[in-house]
Amino acid sequence: MRSIAMLAALGLIAACSSSDDKGPTQRDQIGQVWKYEGGEGGKAKVAYIGSANTVQTMTAADTFGVLLVQPLQEGGADVTVKLVGAPFTCDLSDCKVTAVTDDGKTHEWKGRMTENQDGIEVLPAAKAYDAIKDSRTIKVNLVVGPKDKSFPFQFNVAGLDLKV
Repeated sequence: MRSIAMLAALGLIAACSSSDDKGPTQRDQIGQVWKYEGGEGGKAKVAYIGSANTVQTMTAADTFGVLLVQPLQEGGADVTVKLVGAPFTCDLSDCKVTAVTDDGKTHEWKGRMTENQDGIEVLPAAKAYDAIKDSRTIKVNLVVGPKDKSFPFQFNVAGLDLKV
């Protein structure tokens, strides 16, 4: 959870920084390849990756998605999908997103809205981690505009290694 809070703090810092600042953007800092934050014993505590594509929304010119994967002690992993640059929305009584793996299969990931209301914590029963680890690319459809307009954010998920 602290890793998610750190990413939220990183987002707040990036959002509050001056537009004249020529440093890396939040999207550049997160990147489009897996990054890891360490846990105990050299294992990854959290892995995260930004989407390969962006979309212009009413709130940002480069709205993008972020996948976070946190390994569980008993095996498997928790998956969180976040939206950066636009408000995340979902039906609170039935919060879900759809994902399409590179084999063309559509997956419905149900969960609950994150504490910061910027994404969805996918329930383990949705088997999101299995879909991610078995794919090279995955597209996650997130609502980015009025009237539930959605956009497929593509993640190049090949190479995820939670043993780092």
